[in-house]
Amino acid sequence: MSVSAIGMINIGLAGIEQRSHELLIRRALGATRAGIAIQVIGSSVLLSLIIALAAVLISAVLVWTIPWMMPADSPLEPPAYPYTAAMIAACASIVTSLVGSLAPAIKAIRLQPALALR
Repeated sequence: MSVSAIGMINIGLAGIEQRSHELLIRRALGATRAGIAIQVIGSSVLLSLIIALAAVLISAVLVWTIPWMMPADSPLEPPAYPYTAAMIAACASIVTSLVGSLAPAIKAIRLQPALALR
């Protein structure tokens, strides 16, 4: 999880660099620091949630298609979908995204609105 969080921090900080002008304009127009932090953290967590749900759906479809791929006389039972593992993985993804977006959010709220005038 820590390696994933470090990767998220790196990507998030690069994203803040590219979005700094947008965030500075929002601050100059009256957005609060909390609003900027919620925007940065919220976008990261929302993206993580969408990707986690897509991954769970794809894995569920793959597990449910296994019985059709098995021969009719197979002595093996088709596997059951691991709902608990899927939910734990989705929650871990969201927590990792939340932890990884804290440093970019802190950097975003420290931007000075006067820099938008340059």
